Amino acid sequence: MNIRLETINDYSTVEELTREAFWNLYRPGCDEHYLCHILREHEDFIHELDYLVEINGNIVASIMYSRV
Repeated sequence: MNIRLETINDYSTVEELTREAFWNLYRPGCDEHYLCHILREHEDFIHELDYLVEINGNIVASIMYSRV
């Protein structure tokens, strides 16, 4: 297991992972993956706490923090 900061090259993979995790979970479809997308550009987003977890080179988890 490798825990590291997310890079710009990871953005689409993290968004796909998030979409798959939440798709049809609470209602039809989801928009959590879009939240990941727009949160990265928000002024309250904390880039220093934008981590992901890799196992065998595959991204399996992500966590993001914001001030609000």
